[in-house]
Amino acid sequence: MKAHYKLFLPIAIGLFFTFVSCKDDEVLNLTEYPVNQPTITIDNTEGASEKILTAVYKEDGSLELNGPVSRTYTFHFAASPKDATVTFEILNTNIPKENVEISTTKTILPAGSTDATVTVNLKNEDFSFAQADYDSVNYVLGVKASVEGYKIGSKPIESKVVIKKEKYIAACSIVGKNGNKVSFERAYSQGNILDSEPISYTFKMKLDKPARQDVKIKLATTGLDEKFMNDITVTPAEITIPAGKLESEEITWSITNGFLLTTADAETHTLIVTASAESEDPVVSINKKENVLTFNINKVIRNFEYISNKVDDWSELSKSSWSVELGPDVWGSGSTIIDGEGGKKATDIYFKGEVWFIIDMKEAKQVSGFGIDYYENDEAASCPKKVTISTSSDNITWVKQGTADTPRSYNHYFRFFTPLTTRYIKVELSSERYDYYNDVTEIYVYNAQ
Repeated sequence: MKAHYKLFLPIAIGLFFTFVSCKDDEVLNLTEYPVNQPTITIDNTEGASEKILTAVYKEDGSLELNGPVSRTYTFHFAASPKDATVTFEILNTNIPKENVEISTTKTILPAGSTDATVTVNLKNEDFSFAQADYDSVNYVLGVKASVEGYKIGSKPIESKVVIKKEKYIAACSIVGKNGNKVSFERAYSQGNILDSEPISYTFKMKLDKPARQDVKIKLATTGLDEKFMNDITVTPAEITIPAGKLESEEITWSITNGFLLTTADAETHTLIVTASAESEDPVVSINKKENVLTFNINKVIRNFEYISNKVDDWSELSKSSWSVELGPDVWGSGSTIIDGEGGKKATDIYFKGEVWFIIDMKEAKQVSGFGIDYYENDEAASCPKKVTISTSSDNITWVKQGTADTPRSYNHYFRFFTPLTTRYIKVELSSERYDYYNDVTEIYVYNAQ
């Protein structure tokens, strides 16, 4: 009996200490094993799990994507001590099922392996099925992966390509032959516009993508008094962009010069031609940034014209007592250009940019024409692009006779439409050519015999 007591006592004491040292709410310090949470990445995306593509309509109405839809997806996870089973399922939104294929739906990863790949294809990369859907639509093609294995996360993971297709809009615009903002100049003299031809401009109406129905175009002009609206002519009278085409035939808008004859003053007019489009195809819209033509029309007073040579019955006036006042930016002596020694190799006055000089004939004289000689530099005439002539009886009050564009020539001649009487002639020269100086060697004043 004593022997049994001696054996039982140490066991009882050990059990007591065991229950005392392990409380009810104490967690045992066992080794923790982390959950192996896998990821998926898409090839050629620098590790991304989602790729955004855009699908835009080209000029011919077909769709163009900025990258391939078919992709290979790689499943990554840490090495496991046991085999793992990966199941793949296609993710597909708005793409016909028959257009999609997957390389495999299940794969077994041996213990220690870390990657599994699967390819989801859009057959032949053919996205034409979406072409006829003219609304803005998002399409999705990708893969969802589920994994079974030792300590591997059970939540499925996804990776996908998202294609954002734009809405099909056939935007209609005006395309002018020389842009959509154009300036015209009309010279006025003695109750007439010297340019007898109407103000005219040629353009086309264009779509950026074809429409399924004809597009009818209407034009409206503003900025003009109502009584002159009938002076406008549009050819052809009916403007149409046929179904499936991108542009109309050439259109000509024109107006006669009548609206410029209401006063004898210089004027500026801005006429706006606005286009609108109508079609039974709802995709057609007007491009409100490009549906306007702006015509800036300047009526200038000009009582002379440029001619290539002097008139036979002109008689040159003597310059013996005359004087010349030079503007501040002119080099040389004014007497040089009235000394009778003209031509392309004579002594000259020279300058750059816009300058002027004034000829004083000492008394009022009748003038029918005017001429200028220019110096030769590098085998070419050093002449301006524009010449402005003004006249005065007192060198205080000036009458602008007009401005004329001039060609490159060793001589410029100007004919007044009707002879005028003046003492002072002011000549303004502007816009040198090819960075040359302008060099004047002589001036001439003519009267008709």
